[in-house]
Amino acid sequence: MGVGGKLDARFEQALALHQAGDLQEAQKRYRQILRKNPRHAHAVHLLGLIELQCGRAGEAVRQIDRAIAMNAANPAFHSNRANALQQLGEWEAAVSGYDAALKLKPDYAEAVFNRASALQKLGQYGDALAGFERAAAMAPRDADIVIGQAAVLQALGRHAEALAAVERALLLNPGSASAWCHRGNILHGLGEPEAAESSFRRALAFQPDLAVAHANRGHLHQEMGDFPAAINDYQRALAAGTAGSEFEYLRGAVLQARLSLCDWEGIEEDIGKLLRDVADGQLASAPFPLLTLTDDPGLQCRLASAWCAQRIRARSAAEFLPPPGPGERIRLGYFSADFRAHATAYLIAGLFEAHDRQRFELIAFSYGPPVQDAMRNRLEAAFDQFLDVRELGDEGIARRARELGVDVAIDLKGYTRDQRVDIFAWRAAPVQVSYLGYPGTLGCPHIDYLVADSVLIPAALRPHYTERIVYMPESYQCNDSQRPVAQATAAREDLGLPADALVFAAFNTLFKLTPQVFHAWVRILEAVPGSVLWLLEGPAEARVNLQREAQRAGLDPSRLVFAPRVPLAEHLARHRAADLFLDTFPCNAHTTASDALWMGLPLVTCSGQSFASRVAASLLQAVGLPELITTGMDEYTALAIALAGDAPRRDRLRTTLADARHKAALFDATTCARHLEQAYTRMVDLRRRGATPEDIYLES
Repeated sequence: MGVGGKLDARFEQALALHQAGDLQEAQKRYRQILRKNPRHAHAVHLLGLIELQCGRAGEAVRQIDRAIAMNAANPAFHSNRANALQQLGEWEAAVSGYDAALKLKPDYAEAVFNRASALQKLGQYGDALAGFERAAAMAPRDADIVIGQAAVLQALGRHAEALAAVERALLLNPGSASAWCHRGNILHGLGEPEAAESSFRRALAFQPDLAVAHANRGHLHQEMGDFPAAINDYQRALAAGTAGSEFEYLRGAVLQARLSLCDWEGIEEDIGKLLRDVADGQLASAPFPLLTLTDDPGLQCRLASAWCAQRIRARSAAEFLPPPGPGERIRLGYFSADFRAHATAYLIAGLFEAHDRQRFELIAFSYGPPVQDAMRNRLEAAFDQFLDVRELGDEGIARRARELGVDVAIDLKGYTRDQRVDIFAWRAAPVQVSYLGYPGTLGCPHIDYLVADSVLIPAALRPHYTERIVYMPESYQCNDSQRPVAQATAAREDLGLPADALVFAAFNTLFKLTPQVFHAWVRILEAVPGSVLWLLEGPAEARVNLQREAQRAGLDPSRLVFAPRVPLAEHLARHRAADLFLDTFPCNAHTTASDALWMGLPLVTCSGQSFASRVAASLLQAVGLPELITTGMDEYTALAIALAGDAPRRDRLRTTLADARHKAALFDATTCARHLEQAYTRMVDLRRRGATPEDIYLES
């Protein structure tokens, strides 16, 4: 070290304290050494390491830079500096730091392992896997290295190999909480929820404060519909993480789960706090929950852009096949996890069948569960190629699309459940489009276009979308005219409804229901004697909470009627038993609204500023009923009450809807296909000419 014996002894004492975990005393001793010898590089380096251990990664980099300036030949200095850069999310710089360490010490197993971890964060999974394999050759008994291999194999879609790897890690270290957590992630991805839950439970038995295990088990519980368990896990993950940690986004997940339970105690204050924090730049939610919490498109854009920048950064540049020449078929790639009996498929199936096969080739990239139902069979027949790519990673799917020469890639998921937006960060096609699945901006520079219409995104709201906008001439939404509808209509009594009451239907999923909207419904029911509110059945806790809330407001809870979940054909048919559909705000009905209009049920909506809060307005405009669009809750309430008392007017509305069913573009998949084809052709033409994407305005 080049210091005297006394300093050497003091350094050894400080190091012993450091290794024993007494960071405060070790820090004090290192500083004493530096007062005697300001160029003691090891003491400076270890002060930086303490900063890193205390979560102050920026200060750690600055301290270790000083140490490297004194002694650039020490590989540990470069490696720990890279560790600090990883903590800051500066993955590329971290890789360079590990490279510097390995240049000095090629057999530095820890640096090889950490470099592979940084490459994994960058999405460079092939290089990451090679790095983990190299580290495993150096340290074959290190379970953490094998866990790293398992995580990368899972990201590559090689789930069976990933599971085998994590089982090897557990043989090396049966008490590894990290290994059990990764096992849970893999089993979740394989569609084995019970086995996944068991693995997360084992992980938490070994490490009760493992935030990532709580977070991932929370996601599993949310998907299984166990919202109380999901909330508990999310809250424990938040408690285990530090302020501003990667788990802060779970605050939005907690609120969404609470909305699913209609658990509203103090929720408006919690929502307000979250929205203020998002406005201040905090990643306090994933993008999707914000759609139900606010109709501020600027705030939604800000969060989506920050989410994409931090979690879905653009990958390496891709090479594409030349664009098709004039007259050559354009290859369209549709990407989704929902090519089965699902709300999106019910909307879009007719579109796929209506595409002009003389001008367009259709390829489906399906990464969802292999459910072979009637809808899946229909969709498979609608495409030129139907590819099951769930065993491929995001990069692999994008590469496959490029190899097939896809000209336009259409993401039908966005930030919804089972999404894989990272596919498009790898550039699946030279032109990439967000359509139908996500009602808002993705905030990602690699998504070129968003399909919308002038009701959804009027000129004044255009700045809140990062994509170029395709303005459809009627509504953005496409609908399938082959929806199965049961011929028989059940009697009201058989549906649990009063025979002669005014029935307000509200079949939205309960997480879209807010206290503000529910209390508007209560006012409507109070103004219409004997009327009932017909809700879609949700969790048992939600029913109890809604009945309690009604009672608090002075409304007889028996006026809330809960419709059990039934097959789609029966569900559509029972719309005939309702008199008026009441929409939610700030997240409107989407497919649910189209179902109501298709079945001739008039719908009253409140339109806001965001895409999600203007969907029903778009649909009503398209069927010629703009008079059912309101712009405030008082107006919404008054209109619903007025319609409830005006049966002839409701009959006229039903007549308009019956006519629209056969004439409106909203229910004409062929017209929708022609409009989208104009847009796709324009996109490819712009690319062929080397022009940048631009807003596209389509005419009827």
